[in-house]
Amino acid sequence: MKRILLVICLVICMLTMTSCKKIETYSDMKTLTYEKMLSRSSVSPTGSYYIIIHRNGCAVCQAVMPYAVEYANLAKGNGKLDPIYSLNRSDKKNNSGLDQTNSEIKENIGLGATNYENIKLCSTPVLIKVTNGKVTKLIDKKSGILSELKALVAKAKED
Repeated sequence: MKRILLVICLVICMLTMTSCKKIETYSDMKTLTYEKMLSRSSVSPTGSYYIIIHRNGCAVCQAVMPYAVEYANLAKGNGKLDPIYSLNRSDKKNNSGLDQTNSEIKENIGLGATNYENIKLCSTPVLIKVTNGKVTKLIDKKSGILSELKALVAKAKED
């Protein structure tokens, strides 16, 4: 009987420790794919969430990452904060329609989109806010992304 209780306690401890894993990089964050990027509103109490879109080898993406990760850690498990997801534009298998680097599109498109196919990006990083299945913010400049993420972190720390 003691062994069974010990095993149960160990299993519970292991599950607790793995669920508390600290997010340190984009790859540790919850991820979305291009086709699913507008379909997560039901998992947020406010119907809103953020997506940080990045790519491999992007220096600006790396500069923004600490702030995205800090917010992700604060939002994780906090039902009052809008969650943030990661989408790697370098993942061509799952996100090929998103990348418009080699097309005639010269600016990021998607503000107001309700269909993922209407979101086209030619640069990274991009921070998107989705509310009830609609893109309500699309920030594609480093300074704007940093400003938004810093504000999110500050507000999260107040609560």
